[in-house]
Amino acid sequence: MLFKIALRNLWRNKRRSLITISAIAFGLAMLVFSSGFGDGAHGQMIEAGVRAMAGHVVVQGEGWQKKREMDIVVPDSPQIVQQLSEALPDAGIVQRVYMQGLLTSPSGSAGVAVSAVEPALEAEVGDLDEKLVEGEYLGDDPTGIVLGKALAKTLDVGLGGKVVLMVQRQGDIESQLFRVVGIFEVGIDEIDAFTAQVPLPAAQQMLGLGDDVTQISVHMPSHRHTRPALETVETTLAGVAGIDVLPWKRAMPDLYEYLVLDEAGMYVMLVVVALIVAMGILNTVLMSVLERLREFGVMLSLGATPRRLASLVMTEAFLMGTLSVVLGVSLGITLNALLAINGLDLTELAGDTGSMEAAGVAMDMHIFPDLSAWKTAIFAAIAFTMTLLAAIYPAWKAATLRPIECLQHR
Repeated sequence: MLFKIALRNLWRNKRRSLITISAIAFGLAMLVFSSGFGDGAHGQMIEAGVRAMAGHVVVQGEGWQKKREMDIVVPDSPQIVQQLSEALPDAGIVQRVYMQGLLTSPSGSAGVAVSAVEPALEAEVGDLDEKLVEGEYLGDDPTGIVLGKALAKTLDVGLGGKVVLMVQRQGDIESQLFRVVGIFEVGIDEIDAFTAQVPLPAAQQMLGLGDDVTQISVHMPSHRHTRPALETVETTLAGVAGIDVLPWKRAMPDLYEYLVLDEAGMYVMLVVVALIVAMGILNTVLMSVLERLREFGVMLSLGATPRRLASLVMTEAFLMGTLSVVLGVSLGITLNALLAINGLDLTELAGDTGSMEAAGVAMDMHIFPDLSAWKTAIFAAIAFTMTLLAAIYPAWKAATLRPIECLQHR
């Protein structure tokens, strides 16, 4: 009976009830939609950073993350790669050597950051081979090199051009001749103007590393698999000295901090929406109480208890919150599902490359949502809770009414 009366009371002023329910539902739907869109964009940023700069989990020489010195390597690298391949058969395990040096050509020179890779394996986990604008990716030629487009322009070299890489090795200068086999463009000046890739054996020979490498990267199907992969790697390499095992969050701290700040912005929006919801509910329920003073007076005179009146008001808020949450979550999920079909293409905003830079990562602007079930549940719970909290004062107001004052109200 209480629910029936509460539903009737809400329906008595259809316009006001529908406006309030619609406002709450729309706000909740926008939160669910923006959460899915934001998580999708963040996930794509993480994967782009993992492909280009690290892995979901990385094994590095102890202290390399801070010092970045070329002689800090992973000891017994081939053995560690074998152990990780057996422990994580579905993961992509790649080796890299990172160098800083001077790249010269007959027409110029430039400081450069060089990553030495295993071309076939790198192409499976990375996407630099897809960013080529001229030539081809690294292959069997141990003297091949791929350059960023802006770097190639600075050196004034094209395909087939020869460049000399000079690096410092234990106080001595080592140099090696390379031939340009490909030119790439990712759309970030810091990458296109100062980076290059060479085959792994060339770097190992220049630095005298033998079979050791700077970094062994573990690539999982998704960043959501990072934690179990990290636990597996730590367990597998528990007895190995001279290494650091890091998740992508620690291997790429700038990217992680950027994502945390961006996520914080969404929670600020959540607080604003929650306050709007609370004010809307408070206004609607309080007006409903004040308009029915004579009715409440009659109910009190006929034996209704103050507690029952308060329960009636809270039941009305409960019904309003339930309807709002169902509509809001349904609309938010529908918007995410529709967007997940073809994604949201914002490449026109990014210029010719179709990507934008964020924390040093080239972010693809064709974004697909990634809706989190637990975040959706949290948003729904917050909206529902705010609805009930906002109804407490009107319920208290109804519970403290005096029958004679209510009957005299006009």
